[in-house]
Amino acid sequence: MGSIIRKFKYAAFALVLVAAVGGINLFCLNTAYASTTLTSDNKLWDFTTDGTIVKYNIEQDKNKTTKITIPEKLTANGVSYNITKISWGAIGWNDTIVEINIGSNITDIESGSFTKLTALEKINVSSGNKKYCDINGILYNKEKTFLIRYPQKNETKILELPNTFTYCYINAIEKAENVVGLKIPASYTGKSRTDKDKLEPKFFPNLMTITVSPENAYFLAEEGVLYSKDKTTLYWYPPKKPSSSFTIPDSVKTIAMDAFMNAENLKNLNLTSKIQSISKNFEGCKLTSINNIKTRKEYINWNPSIKSIFQKHLHYFEDQPFSISLVEQEVQYAVDTYIKKGMNDYEKLYALYNYVAKKVSYTDGNTGEEQYHCLSSVFLGDETVCEGYALAMSLLLDKVGITNCSVSGNSVEFGSHAWNLVQINGVWLQIDATWDDKGDYAGTQYFLKSKSEYEKIHAPYKLNINENFTKYSFGVDKSIYNYNLPQCNIRIGDINKDGVINEADKNHMLNEIQGYAKYSHLGYYNVLADVKLDGKIDMDDYNLLCDKIVLENKNILIGDLNKNGVYDKEDLALLEKEIQKCKTQPGYYNILADVYYDRALDIIDYIVLEDYVNHKIS
Repeated sequence: MGSIIRKFKYAAFALVLVAAVGGINLFCLNTAYASTTLTSDNKLWDFTTDGTIVKYNIEQDKNKTTKITIPEKLTANGVSYNITKISWGAIGWNDTIVEINIGSNITDIESGSFTKLTALEKINVSSGNKKYCDINGILYNKEKTFLIRYPQKNETKILELPNTFTYCYINAIEKAENVVGLKIPASYTGKSRTDKDKLEPKFFPNLMTITVSPENAYFLAEEGVLYSKDKTTLYWYPPKKPSSSFTIPDSVKTIAMDAFMNAENLKNLNLTSKIQSISKNFEGCKLTSINNIKTRKEYINWNPSIKSIFQKHLHYFEDQPFSISLVEQEVQYAVDTYIKKGMNDYEKLYALYNYVAKKVSYTDGNTGEEQYHCLSSVFLGDETVCEGYALAMSLLLDKVGITNCSVSGNSVEFGSHAWNLVQINGVWLQIDATWDDKGDYAGTQYFLKSKSEYEKIHAPYKLNINENFTKYSFGVDKSIYNYNLPQCNIRIGDINKDGVINEADKNHMLNEIQGYAKYSHLGYYNVLADVKLDGKIDMDDYNLLCDKIVLENKNILIGDLNKNGVYDKEDLALLEKEIQKCKTQPGYYNILADVYYDRALDIIDYIVLEDYVNHKIS
């Protein structure tokens, strides 16, 4: 037995050696690695020696042929090769080819072999082909279990998929322009090799109705709309369905991704309280109402159970006309309610700051959820996060003509955050509506601050441009700040803008006060002189400026009552005592306790200092 095995080994070795000497590589024969790419003698085809079509050279076709036939053989350098395969992209990116003919010789067609053929009407397959076939010019495998290529200009109006159909090749249907009706057989399960193998709404831009075989165990259709068999999921609303209004059935809990894509005739969508999940669905839609709601008053009085469903998913509706209109109406309400005639820019800014603080609160839920990050979370919702605050403030300020932009940064201590830069009297300063939200009013702890005053608690910032403000009738394009982002280098109190707050600013302050008196009827105002942050310039600002100069020269922190260089709980205890002294001793005043900068000691100072302590600001 051993000698037989040895003889077999020697024979095998000899065969390999002979093959090698003769120029034949047995290990690579008939593999892609052994093939060489050639160009046919007629220059029309690039192909490999193992019989694979690589490319149809349309530019070499002098006759501009609109109908092509896949050859059975190709000749290069006088040698003939059998053709059996068509590779990915072999015939594509062409707007003249209308017909392709495939013979019995083709045994392998890769996905994407006929991509981007915008004029293609049909693909004809020889009846003798054992691997492939066509139905009305649509290419399938022989068993008709999967669709390989749907010609974009195929004239089929009602696409009735064969009763063996299970899935499509990836990108098999780029656009079925003429299909207005789709019939889904019992065999279709929606369970494909990948998500890209499924039937998708984007494939059928002019679809008006869908029908499903009653024997299908996974899907059903009602009034042309596709649902799961138990009708708990709405999968597909045909984009050209003529109805202008549609009510989600009570059984539906989930609206699948892209279900309403490009439903351009749909103007009103009625939600129900039974819905639990809505995905990104409304690209290409132009909804003018939701549950027939078009006005702010109707929205406020909307059924709470349905309204909460909408608010949970309002980021998906944000670009719809009705949502834009409701936001604009709410902004108008804020302006009409909070902005009074004769207000200067400071007063307008702080009034809208207060509106946002009263309108919403920082969410107690998952801050990563998208509905809290969109602009409409403030105007159409009850809860938001820093990004919502910043975007909403930006739009409000656009409405009243105050130059601004929203910014964001990522600090080591506080993580990602968003806030605003505003321009008052030509001076850029920072505001943070999130951290100044005191519930029923807005504080001023983070209001109109310079870069140096923010640098310990706010990260270096960049433009926050994830919201397109220009979709609103009064929204301002902020793209200029991509290239020229304001730096906010000047502090309030530095009236002469020399970078320090000192005695020289006191003289300027007196001039400002006199100027204010002289020009009060003209609304004279200089934000750098408004140390008290109350929208006017008077002796209170002068006194506070004097205090500020003393404190800065001695390097003392207002609120650091124990003078240990940091804000801590001991400072809070001491402040409480100072407030009590102020109540019992008329005229008592301790500048270190006046955290709010209003020359009064009260609960507001305590609240502000408590915020400092909680944020561990040094």
